[in-house]
Amino acid sequence: MLSTLFLLLYATRETVHALTAEISPTVSYLLDKGCANDTEIIDHLLFESALYYNKHKLPSPQVDVRIEMWVQEVSSVSELTQDFEIDLYMNEYWTDPGLAYDILNPCQGNLSFDWAVMQNIWTPNTCFINSKKAQLHSSPFTNVFLMVFPNGSVWSNWRIKSTGPCVMDLTKFPMDSIECSLTFESFNYNKVDEVFMRWGDPPLTIFKPIELPDFTMTNFSTSNKFQLYAAGYWSELNVNFLFRRRSGWYLLQGYIPTYMTVFISWIPFYLGPKAIPARTMIGVNALLALTFQFGNIIRNLPRVSYIKAIDVWMLSGICFVFASLFELATIGFLMRNEGKPATKSTTRITKNSARWQQPSICKDDTQRKSKNILYCERLDNTSRLMFPVVFTFYNFIYWFVYMKQAWDQAP
Repeated sequence: MLSTLFLLLYATRETVHALTAEISPTVSYLLDKGCANDTEIIDHLLFESALYYNKHKLPSPQVDVRIEMWVQEVSSVSELTQDFEIDLYMNEYWTDPGLAYDILNPCQGNLSFDWAVMQNIWTPNTCFINSKKAQLHSSPFTNVFLMVFPNGSVWSNWRIKSTGPCVMDLTKFPMDSIECSLTFESFNYNKVDEVFMRWGDPPLTIFKPIELPDFTMTNFSTSNKFQLYAAGYWSELNVNFLFRRRSGWYLLQGYIPTYMTVFISWIPFYLGPKAIPARTMIGVNALLALTFQFGNIIRNLPRVSYIKAIDVWMLSGICFVFASLFELATIGFLMRNEGKPATKSTTRITKNSARWQQPSICKDDTQRKSKNILYCERLDNTSRLMFPVVFTFYNFIYWFVYMKQAWDQAP
């Protein structure tokens, strides 16, 4: 009798279910009673079914696992470490005939379990293969939800905090976008022989608009492929998140102060050729202010070897300030002898001839100085016009080029 029962219990699952309905006193009792409550069904699944259920064996020759992702929050996106941190719920759906309990005529449409029960059943052992770090939330307990339906359908829900990689191209910084991704697959089972993974409908749900101090999530996309490994092909599910940088901080801390500094560097054009000390102080202070401001912005960025949009802007601002200093140097060179006493002729002359030539020398020297002052004033007048015109033309080109690239990338 025992040997016969042993052989029957290790037959096919469908046959075992039918035999269990015939030989199990609990099943017979429940069928006579009308419907089974949750406690009776759990006792049946955990104790009676445990005689033949094997959590290490595939529920079917090929298990179809459906994945849905719920995004709760994105807590950070970092340029320095090139990653992002996300809180999400991972939902897995599959069918396990060994957990079917519809023969018990359940009173409820489903059963809910916790983390402890999940460790005693078969699971697809899915994971993020490209994450830098991932952990289950455990406040105040392990945040895992398991629901089993009468026909053996299983729904598992995991609340996870994961850190994934980002692909960054800072060429258009701070008018750039950053793409981050997560790749999900079964760690143990390959596609051809065991587990086939696919996205659900919808594949991804975002609970609320994702906005960070520096970024806004503007788009996401999902894809799936078969990845070849040494042991076979695995089903890989990939999700990409697109984050657009919020450039308000850089406008307030980078662009607007640069405008003001460049405008201040034009003030010496109105001070006159003789105000060399004041003009020098304004120009040098403007140059130092731009240099300090440039270093303050780029110190929080990775040390990339290519030119960024903010680099072009700051360096061009420095060039405009330097050009104003070069104009000042020209004025200073022309006015270097202004205010000095007139030079005397080294030629030996008589007292009578000196009496007649001295006024001529002073007159020539005065005329020379007057021409220098006149030339310096014309140079200042030209600079007052040309510097704003060239700077305006440069601004038109700069913003047209980089804003057009930003618009072309907009989803």
